[in-house]
Amino acid sequence: MIPLSKAKAKFIRSLQRKKYRQRYDNFVAEGVKIVDEIIASQSPLLKTIVGTETWWEIAPDVQENVECIVAEEKALKEISSLVNTHEVLAILEIPKPKVDDFTIQKGVSLFLDGIQDPGNLGTILRTADWFGIRHVFLGNGTVDAFNAKVIQAGMGAFLRLSYSEISFEALREKFPDTTIFGADMNGDNIFNIPLEERKGIVVIGNEGKGISETVKKGIDRFIHIPKSPHGGAESLNAGVAAGIICAAFGR
Repeated sequence: MIPLSKAKAKFIRSLQRKKYRQRYDNFVAEGVKIVDEIIASQSPLLKTIVGTETWWEIAPDVQENVECIVAEEKALKEISSLVNTHEVLAILEIPKPKVDDFTIQKGVSLFLDGIQDPGNLGTILRTADWFGIRHVFLGNGTVDAFNAKVIQAGMGAFLRLSYSEISFEALREKFPDTTIFGADMNGDNIFNIPLEERKGIVVIGNEGKGISETVKKGIDRFIHIPKSPHGGAESLNAGVAAGIICAAFGR
């Protein structure tokens, strides 16, 4: 185990910005629960762990090729991108997208059109993971899936999901015969769609504006979540709506 150097601390802080995550092909995951899950998975993506002396005293066994660093709580706070600092963080390699065309054509995937809130994106990824949806496409304007707050809210979803940044036009061109659904208030009742028809790519729109007009033009079938006759809310949070759709479409 080695102490945290100034150079390593500077490197970790740089990963708070997307351009450096892309440059170094690395990202940071913070927190005991997430790091424990990463270690248990024996993910080859894991490169470095930085923890307090207290955390290392009770830490699970770590793979031999992982760099192990000890740091004081103050130092961890200085390199953390979160308001509430944790006892440990991990540096991982950004996974390469694994797009299984057959699964996408015969199963269920998500396309996120301009999801901007990291908490919402993390919630959507965590929910997709729960319902066995393996592919999530990140459209224009969607927050980076390896943003620290997204990783925090996603609770290890990146270990099992495949993310791809792609424009809707490119997605439509790549999968011309796959049904693309769009969540819209004027669509078909999601619960009335026969189970055998609940497969394809489901578009979830921006938190405030919904699905962009450009994307709407390429959607095959619009769907909506019916509101109770006694319901008063004007709309659903994007993360909640995505969760209900995942529950209805997931296998």
